Amino acid sequence: MKKYNINKIKGIDYFIPIVFSILVATIFLLPFLITQVGISGADTIFHFGRFFDTAQQIKNHNFSYFQMNYGMGPNGRIVNAVYGPFFSYLLGGLLLISKSWVQFEILLVYILFLIAGVGMYHLSMKLRISRSVALLVTTLLLLTGYISYWARSTSFQAWGAALMSYVLIQAVDLFNDRNKHFNWVILGITIAIVAQVHMLGTFLSILALIPFFIYGVLHTDNKKRMWIDAIKAALLCALLTANVWGAYLVLYPTNKIATPLGFSASSTAVHLLWVGEISTWVKIQEVVLILFGLQAVYILMNFRKEKINTFFTVEGLIFLFVSSDFFPWAFLERHFPIIDNYFQFPNRLTIIIFPLLFAGMGLTITKLQNTNGTQIGILAKVLLIFVILSALRADLRENIRRVNDSKGNIVQTQQMRDPDLSKFIIQNNHPDNPDYLLLKNHLQSWVVARLTVSLLNNDNGYNREAIPGGKLRITWDSDNNQNRVLPIVMYSQSRLSVNGKKLNPKLNEICMPEVPTKRGKNVAILSFETPMVFKVLLIVAIVGWIAVGIIGIKNFIDYLTKNRNLMLDIKGKGQNNASN
Repeated sequence: MKKYNINKIKGIDYFIPIVFSILVATIFLLPFLITQVGISGADTIFHFGRFFDTAQQIKNHNFSYFQMNYGMGPNGRIVNAVYGPFFSYLLGGLLLISKSWVQFEILLVYILFLIAGVGMYHLSMKLRISRSVALLVTTLLLLTGYISYWARSTSFQAWGAALMSYVLIQAVDLFNDRNKHFNWVILGITIAIVAQVHMLGTFLSILALIPFFIYGVLHTDNKKRMWIDAIKAALLCALLTANVWGAYLVLYPTNKIATPLGFSASSTAVHLLWVGEISTWVKIQEVVLILFGLQAVYILMNFRKEKINTFFTVEGLIFLFVSSDFFPWAFLERHFPIIDNYFQFPNRLTIIIFPLLFAGMGLTITKLQNTNGTQIGILAKVLLIFVILSALRADLRENIRRVNDSKGNIVQTQQMRDPDLSKFIIQNNHPDNPDYLLLKNHLQSWVVARLTVSLLNNDNGYNREAIPGGKLRITWDSDNNQNRVLPIVMYSQSRLSVNGKKLNPKLNEICMPEVPTKRGKNVAILSFETPMVFKVLLIVAIVGWIAVGIIGIKNFIDYLTKNRNLMLDIKGKGQNNASN
């Protein structure tokens, strides 16, 4: 009977976080569900343009891996190929089955909460945190930081935050390698998934894993095997992400790519002395900071007895310090200005901080409950519930405020409700984001943004149409024979023909081509010449993921069969015992 109960618990632990995450997401989404109003945040146009492009590629069976012919203008720029490529196609497919942008937004929040909730709950189970405490710390994660911020901003850090718990599950295995050797296949697949979703999240994931790996290597009985299997995991990850790093190798050596918009790191760090009503962006709620302080005090008093809790807490506190305005970001900005363009926001480190510290709190409460009785455990849980209610109240108030603000834009509200997805994109898809645009000479990112708005988003008199072969056709009428700068961009691999003639045109500052025109109708066709080496790498990545999927399905079927047979054996033994 004991074995049966253990297997029953495992089944419950797959079911509980799914139901609970859906419940929390529904409460969180009430302002959106009731009003059916969508929000267009700071990054919404940029990302929704990406997903619209992949959706139309799938719908029209007209694929162009690099050049975007439907979204982002369209103007031929490259984004998806180097920004979560496979995930972009996955969300494009999801967009196709959504009836409107509002429903797509709501669906994405549910999926985000599911991924984050299941991951945090299973990280808690990995650490042997009690179920009730696991649900509490999971709820805390869902209602703080970038995960809750997604619905109001479309900041893609949220997806890195949602996947971080799965990375930390691998961190626990690395930490405990002496007791049970880590699975290098799962480690490689986990990091590869993050890379297919969010590149910066991949860097932060590796950053989070390094201390656990070092500890594991120092304490394992077989250091050579651990190093070899870590290398195997890296090679597997490289195989499954061949399309990601392959795209960077195609673009960056032969093109001068614009940097992302620069933001002052010192002003976008977490301001620990500026307590906020909501734990997001640069502020953390006072009650959450109090929890962090209590956790730090507990570890200070018990660091010798609780190694894994100490590791989670200390690493979380170190990252919290680095992400905060206590860290000398102003000094680094002055000496290394590249930080402002590529790292941009130190508060991004919260995607590591929150799961680390919340998991540490779960370990602490479970330990207190086991050693000091249920009363201490109940008191600690009540404190967590109070913090959760405070966070939920703040989130709902902010969601209501943003929904009410969006209602004022009646035209955009109707566009986001319209089943015709193109209406919202066509009327609003003029991103000023300079990410991955090509430059003739180095320009400051905000200058590139202004040029993008004034020149690249010029729709006057141009008709754009994606045509078979992954090409973009631009037509316009001219009443003279003067040269004209087309509102498209050309990379070194781009090919352009105008009125049937192949051209190698003069390019302006952001590589928009100046072309000759004729009186009457003019036709330009833009395409991207994909190197054969990249095509091979893309096939390698696709085949790799298909193999992973097949093996995963086979293992899942074997798991179900094994547990079914086990339960039948237990049932049969029970009947025999009853008859005796």
